[in-house]
Amino acid sequence: MARNTSSFPDRNRLSILVSTILLAYTLTHFVSIPPLELDFSILGILFPIRINFYTLVTLLVAGLTASGTAWLLQDHPARARERAIFGHWLLPSLTALVLLQAINQLPFGGTWWGAALVSGLLLMLVLVAEYIALDPDNPFFIPAEIGISALSIVLFLLLAISLHASGTRLFYRVPILSLAAMLVYLRVVHLRQRGRWAVVPGLVSLLLIGEIAAGLHYWPLSSIGFGLALTGPLYALVELSAEFPGQGGKLQPRSLVWPAVIVALSWGAAFLV
Repeated sequence: MARNTSSFPDRNRLSILVSTILLAYTLTHFVSIPPLELDFSILGILFPIRINFYTLVTLLVAGLTASGTAWLLQDHPARARERAIFGHWLLPSLTALVLLQAINQLPFGGTWWGAALVSGLLLMLVLVAEYIALDPDNPFFIPAEIGISALSIVLFLLLAISLHASGTRLFYRVPILSLAAMLVYLRVVHLRQRGRWAVVPGLVSLLLIGEIAAGLHYWPLSSIGFGLALTGPLYALVELSAEFPGQGGKLQPRSLVWPAVIVALSWGAAFLV
């Protein structure tokens, strides 16, 4: 097979990957298996775990998107220079999972199929952007970087809103949002710092967003307000990424102004909507 020298991924591979993921989305509406109930207790608190077909589809979509992204990047012209490409799996996998969670809040019918079509187009854009972002010399790298960064924040917002709207229990909601916050932080900062992984600040984002999510769980917020109250601090942490010790910067009082404005605006909007 001839090696791809284009700035964009192979269209056949891209269409096959997106079509397969969308096909996996539909499985929950056509296939059903008896759920498996598992109960365990910690310090006298009962935590029931329900494993059903939706759980299996979620795992399938995550694995399929990650492996499919790796397959799509195999013929990238810059693949030989980029040793570790696992960072390019993060956003596509998170996108596929968030879209699965979001469209399953809709009734199955015309609206669902319309949302699935939009989800496929969005997933396709994410995969194209990740392909472009593999090579900093690509003429479309800057637009791809901006798109990936913006979409990462929006996806986290959608995930927080959908988890709140579906009434997900605190025991599940906090770990999901904490992990998603860390993945978004790592991916955006990795792009901004041209391949540098900010692992320690990423763990800070995991702990901080998890603490805020737990604290807001019982507050009288709408689903949109809950999402805004979490997305603001996460975006503020991203803006502070270059100022963390060991990340090439030095924390200055003036560098806290813009992140503080972001948090104030997001929390103000959260309590107004």
